[in-house]
Amino acid sequence: MNSDNYEFSKSSAPQTLSDYSSYSDKNWNYINDINSGVYNTSGQTLLQFDMTSIYNSNGFSDVSDLYLAIPTVMVATCSAGSAILPIASTTAGYSLCALKSNYQNLIHQMEVVANGKTVQDMQPFTNVIKNFKLLSELSATDLKSSAASLGLSDVLDNEKSVKFSTANLLNSGSSVSGLVAALAPAAYPGVGLCNNLPFAFSDVAQGPVVASQNLNQNNQAILNRVNRIIDTSANSAYQNIYGAGIAGSATVAPQPAIMSATNIINEFKPYYTVTATGIMTWYDVALIPLKYLCDCIDKMGLVKKMDIVMRIYLNTGAVQVQVQNPGLATVAYGTFSSNFGSTCPLTVNYLPAAVAAGGIPTTTTLITAGLYVAKLPTSFGPTTAIALAGPSSHPMTACRCYYSTVQLEPSKALAYVESNTNKQIIYENFLYNQYSAIGVGSSFSQLVQSGIKNPIGVAIIPLISASNTFQATNIGLLGVAGTFTTLPLGFSQYASPYDTCPATYSPISLTNLQVTLGGVNVLNTSLYYTYENFMEQVILAESLTSSDIGIATGVIPQSWWESNRVYWVDLARGQEADKASTRNLNISFVNNSNVIIDILVFTVYLDKFVLNVETGQVRK
Repeated sequence: MNSDNYEFSKSSAPQTLSDYSSYSDKNWNYINDINSGVYNTSGQTLLQFDMTSIYNSNGFSDVSDLYLAIPTVMVATCSAGSAILPIASTTAGYSLCALKSNYQNLIHQMEVVANGKTVQDMQPFTNVIKNFKLLSELSATDLKSSAASLGLSDVLDNEKSVKFSTANLLNSGSSVSGLVAALAPAAYPGVGLCNNLPFAFSDVAQGPVVASQNLNQNNQAILNRVNRIIDTSANSAYQNIYGAGIAGSATVAPQPAIMSATNIINEFKPYYTVTATGIMTWYDVALIPLKYLCDCIDKMGLVKKMDIVMRIYLNTGAVQVQVQNPGLATVAYGTFSSNFGSTCPLTVNYLPAAVAAGGIPTTTTLITAGLYVAKLPTSFGPTTAIALAGPSSHPMTACRCYYSTVQLEPSKALAYVESNTNKQIIYENFLYNQYSAIGVGSSFSQLVQSGIKNPIGVAIIPLISASNTFQATNIGLLGVAGTFTTLPLGFSQYASPYDTCPATYSPISLTNLQVTLGGVNVLNTSLYYTYENFMEQVILAESLTSSDIGIATGVIPQSWWESNRVYWVDLARGQEADKASTRNLNISFVNNSNVIIDILVFTVYLDKFVLNVETGQVRK
């Protein structure tokens, strides 16, 4: 639609004061979870909300407005073994850790029960498919204006700063300083696929020209997320806006900061602090609109009785990273251990610098980082226990679910209830499959779903497999003679503190891709799937009503997709008789890469139930 026609249609539309809003009042409230302040500290934390008590005979609740507020406490230490090392005031400790992009990555799986009927069952890796769906629906304006409140950045994680490393220098613990020094800057930010560089590198010798493409790139999205958390340590005196302020001396008068740590705590503002003993802590509140996680919640709308129970599993736990050459520009991060149940929701960021320039303490052998709900445990660490004397608590002591209460004009309320005593809710649901250790150049063909109704799409997300191997050595690299030991990588991308997965994926190429539904090929030919095919399939899958007036949705550009591939195939087209029938779904492809891969497969389908908006009764 031409913009002139749009403006003409808007000008021609009748306008009345009564039509400006159908609501006579709208307020917000919240309920706490029913965990009674008890949250798991390793593996996954079960979070439960019971909304059945919410009822107002004179008003409504808008289910699509529901959102979670999760008080997160992230902690990290640099240690020599189990002995915590003090953090110098010059250390950029505030940037050592950050949550991965999108607060949805805190959630592994979720169940929604309405009036005793399960409308969304537990499916693992909900965060993976919902992150992709969110990126395909946001507009560039949304990313700029609303990103921070969703745990995103106003830019996507930089695909140019990714590095793939299959060598580990820390196998025997012997010094390899000379060998690491021979490598380019940022050579060893970790093992596997790494994108944990908050700061760009500089190369004084070469000046603005570098021999290696993308050598000085950093992940701006991580830097933005790091800078969102207010530093209240001694370093905060630089701006003197937050923190303790400048103490003053015989020659300098004291200068209080505009907001103290107490002022920040009073409004639940995210902040960072470090103790004299070296315990670094980040406090945040993760806001997660549930309509982005559960389409059934988005579609229910106004109800008088919200007869809903939610069970949510959060990713909590800790990782420990081996460190070589600490406090130097040649620092190397090595293998890690973890007790996160599935997704590691944080990154341990690479700080290649001397201590005076912001690097970590020079005697560091381990970086331990953990993420918890509401409060810290007394000790943490998957292998070496690190004591946290006097565990710290978040000022928000329990998770909350916020909901709205709405008053309608009486005649409209009556008409709404009468016409929606049997309201049919059509919503998207999904089923999950994972297939592991698909070999280099191997063909894959598999029955993914048997007897599925109303499928609308399938997402195939390839990741670098834990079955890949890396070279471990303490001598010999870059042509220097030495003894190499081949070890399994041992972790998938989503479990790595060096990788931004599942906010990002991998540059794995799949060729000869074909999807068969009910014995019929969905694609005209087997595809060498490229970004053009991705655009065709996504545009088919999404109803982009705003595109008629020139507003684009989706924030996935070609360069980003080629490094973070999601193979989406639209299944929504077809005859009504076929959609109502149970059909089998098969996929086949060739792994066109030099690494062993795993694939996560999400089959998205339409489900339905009937809702009485007054009583909350559900028929399914």
